[in-house]
Amino acid sequence: MTTPLRRNALLRLKVESDLARAVEFTARQRGQTTSEFVRQSVRAQLARHGVRFTPDDGPAPAGPSAALRPAA
Repeated sequence: MTTPLRRNALLRLKVESDLARAVEFTARQRGQTTSEFVRQSVRAQLARHGVRFTPDDGPAPAGPSAALRPAA
């Protein structure tokens, strides 16, 4: 992605410390910001539950096993 996507909403969450560390670690491994990783992951999960979104022009979100793969 060469230009940042326009964001017009902020979502704040309180999570367990180990979850926050895991998200930050996985985002770093994927070369993404924590925000972008969480955004893509939440979009993917909601899509699996039938929520329809406009097309996303970002890279595909991590699947469940992506966090278990070693970094390239």
